[in-house]
Amino acid sequence: MIKDIGEEDVPVIKRHYNEEKPIHGKIPAEKFLTSCWPTSDSEAVPQQEDKTTKNQRNASNLYLHQWQFPLSDTAGRKLCHHNNPLPKGIMGEDLLKYWLDLPQCKLDSPLQYIFMGREDTLSKLHRDPGGLAISIAPIVGKKECVLVHRDDGSNCLYHLTASLEDIDLHKHPLLSQARTWRSVIQPGEILLMPYGTYHQCRNVTPCLSYSRFHLDTVNLLPFVQSLVNGDAPEIDHEEVLWNLTSELINRLDGEFDKVQTRVKAGLGEGDLISGDVVETVNTLRTLRHFMREVARREEIRQIVKGDSDASKNSEEHNFGMLVDDIDMCLHEFRYRQSKVIPPFKPRRGKVLQNTLSSGSRTNSNVIKRDMSKFCIGSKPVVAFNTSLENNYTSLVNADIAKHFPNASKDKVGESLIGELVPGDKISVKLEQKYVKAEVIEILPQMKCAYLSFEDYPSVYDEYQPYGLVRLPTGAEIPSEDIKPGLVVIDLSNSNEYRANIQSTNNGPMVRVKLIVSQHEMTRLVSTAMILGRYVPRKRKSKQTNAEKNASRAAIEMKETAPPILRPTNVGQMVEVGRRGAARVIKVHGEPVVTHVDIRFILGLATSESMVPIEMVQLAPELDPDLGRGKRKVSKRGAYSDEDEAEKSASDSKKSKAIAGGVVSPSLTDSSFD
Repeated sequence: MIKDIGEEDVPVIKRHYNEEKPIHGKIPAEKFLTSCWPTSDSEAVPQQEDKTTKNQRNASNLYLHQWQFPLSDTAGRKLCHHNNPLPKGIMGEDLLKYWLDLPQCKLDSPLQYIFMGREDTLSKLHRDPGGLAISIAPIVGKKECVLVHRDDGSNCLYHLTASLEDIDLHKHPLLSQARTWRSVIQPGEILLMPYGTYHQCRNVTPCLSYSRFHLDTVNLLPFVQSLVNGDAPEIDHEEVLWNLTSELINRLDGEFDKVQTRVKAGLGEGDLISGDVVETVNTLRTLRHFMREVARREEIRQIVKGDSDASKNSEEHNFGMLVDDIDMCLHEFRYRQSKVIPPFKPRRGKVLQNTLSSGSRTNSNVIKRDMSKFCIGSKPVVAFNTSLENNYTSLVNADIAKHFPNASKDKVGESLIGELVPGDKISVKLEQKYVKAEVIEILPQMKCAYLSFEDYPSVYDEYQPYGLVRLPTGAEIPSEDIKPGLVVIDLSNSNEYRANIQSTNNGPMVRVKLIVSQHEMTRLVSTAMILGRYVPRKRKSKQTNAEKNASRAAIEMKETAPPILRPTNVGQMVEVGRRGAARVIKVHGEPVVTHVDIRFILGLATSESMVPIEMVQLAPELDPDLGRGKRKVSKRGAYSDEDEAEKSASDSKKSKAIAGGVVSPSLTDSSFD
């Protein structure tokens, strides 16, 4: 090994390394092999150690970790193409071999690794993202591997905080339910791990092992899901899929040309269509649907997000055209025994477009606007014909740059938030416009993530508490792991929406009711989004002194809205946003309650959940036990002509309100419902 790869720089880590920063550095392979790998001389312990011997003992604490030798021009030429894949009955063709076009590893997987270290070298429990299977084969020595099912890592191992060595079922009781396998593998044996498997490896003896990632049609779905989640940036998923598909198309086109040559010569197909060709056809059929999904996502990014990166990628790798190429290739192969190939008609789906674009003619109800005024850079703020977006585009005279030119410098929100009370009216930033907002609640301290939803333009971006975001797998996310760039699922709604975290905030927040023209919605806003107290625009008609005095008197008589009460004890009835009534069954946090366990009251059915304290407020009036049998019976009897006239006028007023599409708060009482 010293002769062949001694001059290569290899990555090393400490034998008991820190998971967050495992790489210790790089050293020449010769130095590692002579200083860190045991020999007969190093096994003997001398009575007295000189300085050189101590340095050698310190060096022996290093572990050659995950050396990706195919990326080395010299090592790749010596070591690639010498590792035969497992038989096809066990694994399919390794599709990763089409990824890179490097001369040393062309048509061989670039994701091959060597591990080498002394006994008791330990890699802690983890899983490798990317949606790829992994195989491990010891060459010298024995290795102990502990595997945990991919669905049990977060559920039963408490976000990997539970130890598999020092098991404590009192502290981690669900650890008993984790599907776990422990095995010691030795030279001649291969351990195959399906994608997403949690694993922990320990060298039982000094061990040199070989490992490689694997992709075939079995794990194409998790591979594409990894592309969508962005959980493995070191793997260029799109490049892998593009090169793989292009190679299979070329291979099948070559077989088609051979068959056509024989058919036109009056010969049959013969035995040209082997099992490998059939497997290529099946793989290409499977890939076709995944390529269409990648193309669909590119279309959405360009139309909804105005993603410049997606535009560049579409010029280099147009996956929509690649789908057409697959269909054409399969069409020709289908009619390979015909002398005349029928014309191919590509399947075209409905083209996505920005329905609010000024050039759109598909919907006559759309208000035509100059969309250049509703973009931040090249990214559209709106894209669809919805109530929120149409009302947002009607704010033609609400530019922040015009009305609040020093908003970012003055930092009004930081000084104003201490003065706000529920019911106050403030001006809030919504993209590049300012809108009116009514304060609902002041939250002195809250950890929130600012989310940008994948399939929606930026006007829908919003803050959500940490407790309402999950990984795409559904697993909870520790607070310290919530960072910008992470792909998450928003659980604030009954539907789960995928989003990217743009930024995080740990500080005071305000829950407000945004009034976007005639559209209202509830959102969390940070101090940076608060522009000041809301000042109504001056109307052209002049107020009389009497009207001014009346308005001033009304403002002075305004009562301070009562504070929102939070539950503190078990058994209290609460209201959980728009989800309805629930009863508190457990409280968390001392001395200040931070979360509560609640049981929803939905007719005869119940469901339980743990929610942040900010999401609930006391609502004793919703208690079904208190309200049962105590509804007052209305008194029926004769009423006067005046009562009849008053009722008719009221009904007429309500009908007009409904016909106009707006229901006044004064009309939304229980009797009207």
